[in-house]
Amino acid sequence: MKTTDPPRRYDLDWLRVIAFAILILFHCGMMFNTWDWHIKNNYTTNAIESFMNFLHQWRMPLLFFISGAAVWFAMEKYSLKQYFAERHKRLLIPLLFGMLVVIPPQVYHERLFQGHTLSFTEFYTTVLQFKPYPEGNFSWHHMWYIPYIFTFSLITIPLFRYWKSENGRNQLARFVSKFENGSLILLWFIPMAISENILRPFWQENRNNLISDWAQFSATLILFCLGYILASQRNIWQTIERLRFKSLSFGCISFIILFVIWESNYEPNKIEYAVYRVLRSLNIWCWILILLGFGRRHLNFNNSVLKYTNEAVYPFYIVHQTVTVVAGYYLISWDIPILPKFLVVTGLTIGFSWIIYEIVKRNNLTRLVFGLKMRTSNQAERTIATEKTVVSYGAK
Repeated sequence: MKTTDPPRRYDLDWLRVIAFAILILFHCGMMFNTWDWHIKNNYTTNAIESFMNFLHQWRMPLLFFISGAAVWFAMEKYSLKQYFAERHKRLLIPLLFGMLVVIPPQVYHERLFQGHTLSFTEFYTTVLQFKPYPEGNFSWHHMWYIPYIFTFSLITIPLFRYWKSENGRNQLARFVSKFENGSLILLWFIPMAISENILRPFWQENRNNLISDWAQFSATLILFCLGYILASQRNIWQTIERLRFKSLSFGCISFIILFVIWESNYEPNKIEYAVYRVLRSLNIWCWILILLGFGRRHLNFNNSVLKYTNEAVYPFYIVHQTVTVVAGYYLISWDIPILPKFLVVTGLTIGFSWIIYEIVKRNNLTRLVFGLKMRTSNQAERTIATEKTVVSYGAK
């Protein structure tokens, strides 16, 4: 292990928490728009779809970027053997637990929504047949992000190990330094645009199944690697912060053009589709730079809220959609307007996810299956003392 750990980037921690919070709200909203989803409200609306489209452009790309940055910090902190073990504990174990325990109630209520009448016990026997969804009932559903990150973390080890070597660090530093002046960092969308134009014609929809989803696989892998590269270089972040308003201008303009294209229902030809993919890649990268730039400017601080949510966000992510689908299934027939129903579903999702996290964090076995670090007895005692202090302070 390294004798000194790299300095903590609280702005990236905040952006990770914010991105996952948006993800939870996004999934709660999926019940009520006109897009295909696991269950749907008794009536839907397209009024929220433009805003959801805006979020959809960058919310998951940002998470893949931050995940790549996190790998740089992990590889600086751990030896290769420790890093390999940490990836399995933090990603593979929660994924397997989720597919066997967390996801089945979600798929079961989706099947009930589709008209099936099996009991949960009868349904679960079909899960253990391990027949992949949608033909079968074995699925990772919203947890698809985890197998992608796990795969990326392993296949990039040779490249990232080279970039950790003295020669690799020097080459990487020389390359990135070329983008520290001017606005050339805005051009880093080009690899993703090239990938999209080569692969997207063959894999037009994101399937989230890892093995036949190569357009999305390639684009997110590129973002993952860009996160690692930028995390390893300190000076470039001054450039990203300096360009935040220019990135905002390009991001707004590119999104407005995309919005007009979506609303017009225009069917582009092949050349126009190629231009569209370039524009969409530019839009994604601009919004990542916007969030990174403003985040570095305004979010590079730590407090008790970040300490709590930074740990809570992973268990919240694992359980939230199951809570949303199960709660939503019993609420969709309510004859009330969409907004109050959305607020009820969101409140139940956050409330039950919070209760589950509070239970999970107190035991090392549950911490293991939810991807949290193990606690020593001293850490547990300090946490209890802190919680008592907070309660006492609040009672005054």
